[in-house]
Amino acid sequence: MKEGFTRLSGLFARMVFISLACIAATVWAAPGSFKAEMPFAISSCGQSLDAETVSLLAKRNKLDHSFNNVLKASELQGIKTLVIAMGGSAKGLGEAGIDEKGELARVTALLDAAKKNNIKVVAVHVGGDSRKGALSDKFIDPVVAKADFLIVTEDSDKSGSFTKSAQARKIQIAVVKKATDVGTALKDIFTK
Repeated sequence: MKEGFTRLSGLFARMVFISLACIAATVWAAPGSFKAEMPFAISSCGQSLDAETVSLLAKRNKLDHSFNNVLKASELQGIKTLVIAMGGSAKGLGEAGIDEKGELARVTALLDAAKKNNIKVVAVHVGGDSRKGALSDKFIDPVVAKADFLIVTEDSDKSGSFTKSAQARKIQIAVVKKATDVGTALKDIFTK
């Protein structure tokens, strides 16, 4: 009886491992199959400096794009992919002359216009675990809910929240080691 139980538990463990490996492969290997299109624009949701960081990383990888921290839906003409860097900053909101409500309204309109015009949305989070919390989550959740693809750092996904969201929405995700790897991840989706 004990031998049969051991065999069953070993078989069960292998089945669980294979199932988890398949799920992980779907989430982790999927970035190779997502293709973004040029031209693209980078904007912010939450007015942190992260959008500027993403723009700089795109430039370093020779990806021509437009950048506007306060991009409006009416400015999406000709854009095929919208990259939104998520992360809230009270200082950034103040400097942009916009409050949380206004920023959420701007980004909601941007995301709605993207969907209406078949513009792909790539959500990026480079701020790590420290750029999450009450203020930032207000800006992260609505973008992730409408994104076609996610790029996040390992530190940003420390809790697994981005991976779980990607799985729940059946979208692809690229989890990169550090923020400087985001440029390479962008290059991968634009050049495949």
